[in-house]
Amino acid sequence: MRELSSIKNRIQKELVENILPFWGNQMLDSEFGGFYGRAANDLSIDKTADKSCVLISQILWTFSAAYSFFNDENCRKTAEHAFRFLKDAFYDHKYGGLYFTVDYKGSPENRKKIVCGIASGINGLSEFYRATGNIESISMAVELFELIEKNTFDNMDGGYFSAFSEDWKPAADKTMSGEDINAAKSASTHLHILDAYTNLYAAAPGSLPKVKLISLVRLMLEKMHDENSGLKLYFNENWIPVSDIVSFGYNIAASRLIYKATVISGEEELKDLAANASLKMAESVYNEGYDEVLGGIYNQISAQYDIDFDKDWWAQAEAVSGFLNAYMLSGDKKYSDAVIKTWEFIDKYMVDHRYGEWFGSVTRIGNPKTSLPKADIWKGPYHNGRFCLEYLSAVR
Repeated sequence: MRELSSIKNRIQKELVENILPFWGNQMLDSEFGGFYGRAANDLSIDKTADKSCVLISQILWTFSAAYSFFNDENCRKTAEHAFRFLKDAFYDHKYGGLYFTVDYKGSPENRKKIVCGIASGINGLSEFYRATGNIESISMAVELFELIEKNTFDNMDGGYFSAFSEDWKPAADKTMSGEDINAAKSASTHLHILDAYTNLYAAAPGSLPKVKLISLVRLMLEKMHDENSGLKLYFNENWIPVSDIVSFGYNIAASRLIYKATVISGEEELKDLAANASLKMAESVYNEGYDEVLGGIYNQISAQYDIDFDKDWWAQAEAVSGFLNAYMLSGDKKYSDAVIKTWEFIDKYMVDHRYGEWFGSVTRIGNPKTSLPKADIWKGPYHNGRFCLEYLSAVR
C-alpha cells in the first residue's frame, strides 16, 4: 500500500489542476446553459455543438462527487449548473425520460431514449443528492429508474433493451455510436444500468428494490460473463452473442462494478461469487490486454486474436480502478504494480500537458490521436474524474 500511496498526490493534482478546471471553467456555457458539447484536441470549443445527456450527467456526477470529497463551493455551483440544465433541457415532460441530445440552445435534437444516457442521468442525479440532499434530484432519479423498468426490461428473457423512440417504442437502430453493433442488448447498456442502480441504492436504499440490483448482478454473471474470455459485448433478444470481440476496458470496468454492487447491496451470499468473477475478469485483462512494458491496457481482441493495440482514455482510467480493486481483493502484487505502471503511462502519454485534459486515444507506444476531440457526446470527465476520486478515497 505504501507504493500505491506514492502516486496519490500526483493523482490529486491531476484532478484539481487539470480535469476539474477544464470542465468547470472552459466548458461551462454561461449563455445557453449546461456545458459546450464539443472541444477539439487543441481545446478550441465548438459553441454550437449539440449537448448530450451523457456528457451533462457525467459532469453532474463528477462535480457532485468532488464537492463531497473536497467541500469546495465552486464544485457545488458547477454541479448545480449541470443539474438545472439536465432537468430543464433534457427531461421529456410528455413521455418521460431524457432526450439523448439537445442543440446548443437547449432545444431537443435527438429525441430517442438511449438507455445508457438515461442510466447516466440516474447516476449523476443520485450523486448530486448524496452531495447536496437535493430532493428534486433524487425524485427525478427514481422516476427515471421506474421508466427504465417499465419500458426497457425484457420480461421474457431478462435484461434490458438498449434504445427506444421518443415515445418508448423499440428502435430499429439500437446503435449509440458509429462503432456499435446494432444489437438488442449490450454490455454497455447493462454496465451503465448497474452503475446507476448501485449509486441510486447507495444514495437512497428505499428508492430501489434491493432485488433489482441483485438480480442484475446475477444476470450479468450468468448471461454475459464467459469464464474464458470475460464479458461478451453484444447479444440478440435471447442472449445469443452476436459478436466475438472482447473489450479489455469493459472487462476491467465490469470486474469492479459487479463486485461494488454486491458490497453496496449487502448481499453476503452473492459477494464471494462476485469477487471470484471479478478476479477472473481482472486476470483475463492482465494476461491478454495489459501492456507489461509501458503500462495501460489495449482496446480489444477478437476470437481470431486480432488485437487493437490502441489505448483509449476511458479504458486507462478504468484499468487503474479495476486493478486496484483486484489488488484489494487478492493482495497480489502484480495488480498494484499494474496500477502504478498504468498511472505512469497515463501521466506521461494520456494527459495532454500542453493543452490540458486527456487525449481521447493514443497508440500502443503513446502517440496521441490529435484528430479526436477532448470533449464530445461521450467524452466527459466521468471516467478520469471518478478514477481520481475513488483512488484518493481508497488509498490512505
